[in-house]
Amino acid sequence: MWKRGLIVLMLGVAACQSSPAPTPAAPTAPPSPTPMALAARVNGEPIPLAEFERRLAAYEQEWRRNGLDPQSAEGRQRLAALPRQILEGMIEEVLIEQQAARMGITVSPEEVEVALTQLIQESGGIEAFRQRLATLGMTEEEFRRNQRAAMLAQKVFQQLTADLPEVAEQVHARHIQVSGEDLAQQLLARLQRGEDFIELARQYSEDAATRELGGDLGWFARGTLAVPELEEAAFATPPGQVVLVMTSRGYHLLWVVEKDPARPLSEDQRELLRQRRIQAQLQAWRAEAQVEILIPLGP
Repeated sequence: MWKRGLIVLMLGVAACQSSPAPTPAAPTAPPSPTPMALAARVNGEPIPLAEFERRLAAYEQEWRRNGLDPQSAEGRQRLAALPRQILEGMIEEVLIEQQAARMGITVSPEEVEVALTQLIQESGGIEAFRQRLATLGMTEEEFRRNQRAAMLAQKVFQQLTADLPEVAEQVHARHIQVSGEDLAQQLLARLQRGEDFIELARQYSEDAATRELGGDLGWFARGTLAVPELEEAAFATPPGQVVLVMTSRGYHLLWVVEKDPARPLSEDQRELLRQRRIQAQLQAWRAEAQVEILIPLGP
């Protein structure tokens, strides 16, 4: 290097002695790397477009393999909504990973390999497993990343829901759901005159799921009933009373049969509480995050 510099210097001196030196050409900058195309950024963290497109193609292929007709009305509707669903899922994965880092939660490569070995065995061996990946258009490395993300989410969710109670205050109630206020008022008057609630529910209720059961909603804890307004009214009403409640589904004649301040939660109830807490937390993280969606997603 120093010899080359000396030669350049000597040539420069000689040129100065004979004629003015020409203006040197501007050095050519090395070509800049092509920026990676992105589907989105989540709190500054990129989601590569190529990864989004691979996952989208894999889901489309899986749906077709399972019999979805892309030319049918249902097929067109589901496929049109798929890009947004896929990207929102990937955004959630990034949010979960960011939250896991804040919580100090990790998944080691060894944990991923143990899970992968089990999946290979369940698939019928390595060749069957690789064939399955090929069908999905996925490499083993992509599968490992997806598996790690799933395991990380499981650990985060376990910690978020570790304090779910074993027992809770619960209400046993029945209801009659109708769409018109006039009919609701007429039924309320008949109940106040002493007519049988169960028979009126079987005759008039528009809730197909509970009509034949006499409007029985069973026992439920806070946060488990599908209609929040009805749940709130049930916990606010003393046992034995019937009240008229208006919700997004219509009018309900609600009979609070009995209450238990500390009734054990069933496994189904605890799972429902778990899922609702997780969804609420994901929605909170999404609302707080700075998310840039960089591709058109359609409807």
